[in-house]
Amino acid sequence: MTEPRNNRCTKISALALSTTVCLGSIFLSAVQAQTADQGKPVSESKPSNEPSGWSAKEEEAESSFVAGNYTEAERLWQEAIALAEKDNQLSLAETLNQMTHLYIKQKRYDEARTNLQKALAIREKALGKNSEKTAETQGNLALVEHKCGHDVEAEKLYKQVIATKRQAKSATSLAITLTNLANLYGEMKRFDEAKALYLEALDIDKKAYGADHKEIAQDLFNIAAMYYQHNYSKPAIDYFKQALTVYTKLDDTQGKIKTYHYLGLCYAKENQHGEAIDAYKNALQIHSKLKGDNHPDTFVHQLNLARSLDHTGNLAEAEKLYKNAVGAATENHRSAKIKLVECTLEYTHFLKRHNRGIEAEQMLKEILPTYETLSASDRRQLYELPRAYSDLLKELKHDSAADAMARKHLNVFGPSQPHHTNQ
Repeated sequence: MTEPRNNRCTKISALALSTTVCLGSIFLSAVQAQTADQGKPVSESKPSNEPSGWSAKEEEAESSFVAGNYTEAERLWQEAIALAEKDNQLSLAETLNQMTHLYIKQKRYDEARTNLQKALAIREKALGKNSEKTAETQGNLALVEHKCGHDVEAEKLYKQVIATKRQAKSATSLAITLTNLANLYGEMKRFDEAKALYLEALDIDKKAYGADHKEIAQDLFNIAAMYYQHNYSKPAIDYFKQALTVYTKLDDTQGKIKTYHYLGLCYAKENQHGEAIDAYKNALQIHSKLKGDNHPDTFVHQLNLARSLDHTGNLAEAEKLYKNAVGAATENHRSAKIKLVECTLEYTHFLKRHNRGIEAEQMLKEILPTYETLSASDRRQLYELPRAYSDLLKELKHDSAADAMARKHLNVFGPSQPHHTNQ
């Protein structure tokens, strides 16, 4: 395992996937990609003169992590650290670096930073600042700073890593860092710089892996997602189609799901709702086959499909999907409260669009107690619910109730613009 690739799909999912509310959390939980190098061997050999038993512990920990056994992986890595601390600093640095994958996965960024800073000091002293191993740790540290929002420091570290990898001619590893820096530039609205890096990563990976490889599909997806995020839907569609072709050849189920999902969003932005419906239906069919009918992770597809059906005048079919999503979310109430709130809010938007304000007001009234039991962060994510409720009450001439609602939930009203993608 080397520097994780900060996959573009996770970033976009967190920004704006839904039709009206921030349904990114639903989609993200369903199809978030693993970091690209978690299952690959370390690019250089294990440290020489390693302490007895350390290598076995390290390999067991990595295997447990890749298998998703995070508690076991952490225990084994801690045991590897104990073995390495006494006898071999490079072995210690190796384990400290590898544990980063676990900490990033679990969003334990302060612990990751502490480990990486210690590993970096060891590697710089023993191997020099231009070592690929040193660059590996710098790349992980850059990713941690990136995820913590420390953009200036992350950019500086990424550039140092890229310079080292270019000099070492470490092509596939270079592609990972180029992608991570491109992700950062995308978030910073530095479109042209991001595009150049993504295209370079794609070119490197094509030479390394050929045209029909998962890395190629992910690179194409990254470029498409960049265009999508910057509201260039037409070129995004082209790249998503290319990614879909590769994912289909590879029979990559999750790749197909996420790509159909984004194709639907792009087509909807272009008011090509017939094409959007086809894409959403494909995403829903594949995801339902993977997870089961009416699984909460499929709600995002149901709601997006309902929205486009509504746009094309298929009101009965759209409403059936809204009701189905709300009903399924209600059955999973304890484990999916936030999804129940999201689905209900989507349905009330549908009712309001079709002049059924009294029904919408009743649904919002019934879901409000559930919304109020959510965590503070989840309430802020779904700030649109009390805002929509307040606005609807005003439309229904219940001014005092509308003002009371606004005052009560003022702290979660968040951004001035709702989290949605216009369709």
